[in-house]
Amino acid sequence: MKPRRAWLFVVLLAALAIVILLGREPHYQGRSLTSWLQQSWDTPLMETQRLAEAQNAIRGIGPKKSLPKLLKLVQSEDDPISMTIMHIGDEFRISDDIGDRFIRWHSAEDLWWLGERGFEVFGTNGAPAAEALGKLLDKPRRLLVIGRCLESIGKPAEPVICQALTNQDVAVRQWAVEQLASVTDDVEVYIIRIKPRLLDSSDAVRVTTVDAIGVQTSAPELAVPLLIEALKDSAVSANAAGALANFGTNALVAFPILTNLVEHGGPNVAGAALKTIIIIDSDQALPILTNCLARGKPGTALALRALVDVAPERALPIILSRFQSPDTETRRVAFRLLCRYPLTPPVESALQAAAADSDLNMANRAKKILTENRQKEHPLESQFLDDPSYKGKRLGEWLKMHERQGDYAFSPEATNAIHHIGSNAIPALLRRLVYVEPPFGLPAYEVNMDAVQGFLMIGDQATPALPQLRALLDGTNQSLVLYAMVSSLGTGTNAIPVLTKGLTNQFAEVRGQAVSSLAEVIANRFPEHREEIISLLTNLVNDPDSDVRLTVKGALQEINLPSSPTLK
Repeated sequence: MKPRRAWLFVVLLAALAIVILLGREPHYQGRSLTSWLQQSWDTPLMETQRLAEAQNAIRGIGPKKSLPKLLKLVQSEDDPISMTIMHIGDEFRISDDIGDRFIRWHSAEDLWWLGERGFEVFGTNGAPAAEALGKLLDKPRRLLVIGRCLESIGKPAEPVICQALTNQDVAVRQWAVEQLASVTDDVEVYIIRIKPRLLDSSDAVRVTTVDAIGVQTSAPELAVPLLIEALKDSAVSANAAGALANFGTNALVAFPILTNLVEHGGPNVAGAALKTIIIIDSDQALPILTNCLARGKPGTALALRALVDVAPERALPIILSRFQSPDTETRRVAFRLLCRYPLTPPVESALQAAAADSDLNMANRAKKILTENRQKEHPLESQFLDDPSYKGKRLGEWLKMHERQGDYAFSPEATNAIHHIGSNAIPALLRRLVYVEPPFGLPAYEVNMDAVQGFLMIGDQATPALPQLRALLDGTNQSLVLYAMVSSLGTGTNAIPVLTKGLTNQFAEVRGQAVSSLAEVIANRFPEHREEIISLLTNLVNDPDSDVRLTVKGALQEINLPSSPTLK
């Protein structure tokens, strides 16, 4: 036997031995616990029936029989034999970790997560395993999965999580600080438990602890003094200053210390302190904020936003004033805050100015806001009251009756109605085709496309509109030029002059669309015009745009004309 095959044989025997040993695990309805865990892991949440089947089977085996196996799974380590089996199995395509081949073999990490799935199913019934799980927190790469197991156990895992507060691993201590809140019933007890971590050797743990204390607003008498003390720690002072805002007037005692930080602290802590004093007492803080703004002190944006939240009427004059600043970033901040106000005359006036700002993003956003407000006062259909009607509905209503949401195929009822209106719809369709949103002329894609679809729907009856559609091809708005040209296609061969004009349009996209329309719509439907179209398209084989040249080449091939030797 060749050495390679002999080695493979040994490995497979070892695998078989391990599988036999695994067969000793608890079963339910002829399937092993691992098998049910795998089903639970593999099944998407939306497959509720299959997922419930696996979970019920795991519960059917019960925690007494299952927990020893689950602990073995989360204790798994990658051993040389397993690694070799996975390597050779993959090389010979006989095994993988998802079960599509002969053998399904897992890495240790895969087994951890299978075990976690079991603890998730058992919940508090997994309590007997909590202490053993706690000992695994020190294992490399194991925090996430073991943490999930303990989180599933919940309240019974409280002693283990408390012990983790002093774990040698920084990440474990951070996790313990955060997780302990969910298993400690008394907020005062929780704060007392995590208080020592304010002196932790790790900045990260101290930050996590400050943030955790900062959300315990039901115990201000304990939390506020600790946060005030944390203001002295430069690594966490910004977090502590920000957290004090959560306590509102209960943190007034910190006001003098915070104002000192506004003046003398670094940018981050000064900004957080300024925001907090605004929230704690806006009356006292307003002069301080005004002074900081006048001096151009960094970190004022969040404080100004906080003032908008707690005292919007006091903030508005400041925002309107800063909106006049020559500094673009100052105007941007003021604009974002201004957008949170109702559209009163002073606000609307400021937005009108923003619509002409040199910052295009700001200008476009202001235009959109003002346009949307105008639409509320002047609904779209109020601008088309003279539309022709059919069976008591105006054309605009029929144009909105599509087969499906987001689909431009009209419903049979709408198709019949639009056909009956016929050429009488032309004036209204032309108005919609060129329509832009007042007062700034913003694009109105849906209205324009309603017009395009309307023209295509009435077909030959749109022929009287061709002179106006052809004239629109002289415009400088590429979208409108395309809309007008496509609108002509329903008239069949009558559209050829419009499409021909499109071949020489200034916009490459229009020329390309004209080529495609002539080849795919006209030449295919009206073969008697093929020679004429071939002649027209041949004139574009040297178009300056490469995409147009490619489109011409494809179009000529489609109508069975050999490529021109001069085609590039």
